Amino acid sequence: MIRNILFTFLALFYFSFGITQQEKEQILRVIQGAYKDKIYSVVITKSLEYLKKTNKKDRYRKDVTKALMFSLYYTKNKDLFWKQIKSISQEPLSEEDKKTFYKLGLNLFKDDPEKLSFFYEKLQGEIPEYDKKRILKFLALEYMKKGQWNKILSLPDSKDINLYKVIALYKLKRYKDVIKKTDKLGDFPSDVKDTALYFRGLAFYKLGNEKKAVETIEAITFKTPEMIQFLANYYLKKKNYLYAERYLKILTLEEGFKDYAYYYLAVIEDLTKNYKKAIHYYKKAAVYNTKYGKKAKERLKVLEKALPLYSVRLILLSSEDKAKSFIKKKKLENCFVKKYKNLYGVYCGRFENLEEAKDFAKKLQEKGFDTYIQKL
Repeated sequence: MIRNILFTFLALFYFSFGITQQEKEQILRVIQGAYKDKIYSVVITKSLEYLKKTNKKDRYRKDVTKALMFSLYYTKNKDLFWKQIKSISQEPLSEEDKKTFYKLGLNLFKDDPEKLSFFYEKLQGEIPEYDKKRILKFLALEYMKKGQWNKILSLPDSKDINLYKVIALYKLKRYKDVIKKTDKLGDFPSDVKDTALYFRGLAFYKLGNEKKAVETIEAITFKTPEMIQFLANYYLKKKNYLYAERYLKILTLEEGFKDYAYYYLAVIEDLTKNYKKAIHYYKKAAVYNTKYGKKAKERLKVLEKALPLYSVRLILLSSEDKAKSFIKKKKLENCFVKKYKNLYGVYCGRFENLEEAKDFAKKLQEKGFDTYIQKL
């Protein structure tokens, strides 16, 4: 009776895992030979078969698992490597073996922030300082691109990523925490201290302490265009046009900010009723096909209608075509055709100042043209 029960147990054991001792030995020989010959595809197939058909207590699972993981690494089979690594804790492996596989994963997934963070967490105490800095900066940058602010905050504190944490806190509207995080500038690399101060200033501003915000940002030695724009906006709002103009003129030298700078320089002149200078700046802003360029064009239409413009008329002709031919024949520049009563005049130049129009007329007279200054 006992003998029959034992036979039944053994039969169930082998059939439940679908493998006999002879089959096990055969698969192991194939794995060993294929691994030695670097035929990793065979190692992977046979190792997976072996692991599927044997139980966790099998004495060779450890060696088979090692062969499998290294083969997956050498063939850069990321999908299967990731699947296996997630269940590695269930295998009869030492902690050192697991760390070895985690290090392989750290290298294999160095460009995948989601999976890289998994391996980083497993190996924090084992990673050299240089690699740790690189990995943390990579993760922080990738999370920032995706707007994953809480993930940035979940990373361990490090001088090299403290700025990313400040930005994350700011984006999450945790302005008091931004101020607290930027209390000690020694916690930031020297090349980003100014940027940390900028976000500190913005945090003060968001909390309603405008004076402290401006003091903080003005104390920054090397201001970015964004910082200069912030200060210009502040002084425009406070109607301190002298200071606003100073910062706006700096921005006229910065690509991407010229339209904004010229437009608000024009606005300042407009508000102080210096319309001619306002037109000068509006024209500079109007060349840009942007929000500020369009606003400048709209304001120009109003101002140019309100202010007298002068032009120098050379001749009156009976048709528009004759007037155009005259301009072409005489090779005239900055000249145009405008109807005058029943005739068509050739006009040259547009001047806000009458004296400028007179000076231009003299130059045309010296070239042999009859001139007449007329308001447009």
